[in-house]
Amino acid sequence: MRLNLGCGNQKIDGFVGVDLCPEAELHHDLRKPLPFEDNSIEEILAIHVVESFYRWEFPSILTDWYRVLKVGGKITIEFTSLTDTINLYLGDDKQHGHWGLFGNQEEPIDPIVLHHYVYEKDELKELMEKTGFYDIKFSNEDINHVNNRDWRLVAIK
Repeated sequence: MRLNLGCGNQKIDGFVGVDLCPEAELHHDLRKPLPFEDNSIEEILAIHVVESFYRWEFPSILTDWYRVLKVGGKITIEFTSLTDTINLYLGDDKQHGHWGLFGNQEEPIDPIVLHHYVYEKDELKELMEKTGFYDIKFSNEDINHVNNRDWRLVAIK
């Protein structure tokens, strides 16, 4: 089984969408332990969901993701980079700078999807290593949101 954590209304072939939104295949609060056995999930995809957690709560969430992932399983996390967000804001793209820091607040939205914390690449890498992930690689090609602000991390359990 492959999971798309924090899927929102986005469906991806071959992945089970897990989120609080009504469109998700599995309605679940990601701040709580995932309802799967240890070492039972082949792959985890988390596109722009880590920003929705406070810094103090994400380490235990990541530990739970590690728990359910099979040995040798892959995790992909797409996230907003703090440095790149600041550079956008100070440069010529204030809108994506604001959205990177706080999430898009142009219209009323469920506060859970707003940004609570924005990671630096090195900071997230260190957290991944402390959790037990290895072979951690970063890329900013083919990003789902903003190419010059966001990064994709891929790691193995």
